[in-house]
Amino acid sequence: MKKNWVSYKDIPNIISLIRILLVLPFVVNIYSIYVLGYDKNWLLMALFFTIILSDILDGFLARRLNCTSDLGEKLDIISDSLYTISSLMIFFYLNIIPVWFVIIVVIKLLEFVITSKIINTRKKTKNITVVDKIGKLSIMMVMLLPGVFVFRCIVIDYKIVMNIFIYIITIMFIFSSIYRIKKVIV
Repeated sequence: MKKNWVSYKDIPNIISLIRILLVLPFVVNIYSIYVLGYDKNWLLMALFFTIILSDILDGFLARRLNCTSDLGEKLDIISDSLYTISSLMIFFYLNIIPVWFVIIVVIKLLEFVITSKIINTRKKTKNITVVDKIGKLSIMMVMLLPGVFVFRCIVIDYKIVMNIFIYIITIMFIFSSIYRIKKVIV
């Protein structure tokens, strides 16, 4: 019997891998538009929507096709983290956001991984992640933050809007961290 090289159950993981490949063109386009003055906003918008929609789609398909896996969860975390950190790094490099926010996001991602591991070890479950609602919402906001730049033609002063988002996200991170630390201690 001939075995297919790719099965329909691989689709969510393939989508996550595609998202990883889209990060570099996304960041290069931000740089090209901001520094070099290229007018490729349509491409930046297309990349942004593709990245965000692929994040939604891979999880939806994994659940719908009943093919969630540890590999898929890891790929999702890696692709989301790569997109998030790369976007924040280019915004820091371009002096659009402060470095302290990039550091806080990296710390929050590390905290998420470490506390998930501790909580799952205590519960004796094999899940990779433990999600809290405030943390999930705040990370979604971080992932949407580049959209403020992408749609800067609509937003009057996108830097102010991005900074407002940054402070709101930071406050949400604090509440999420308190919740997660309580879960680890208790």
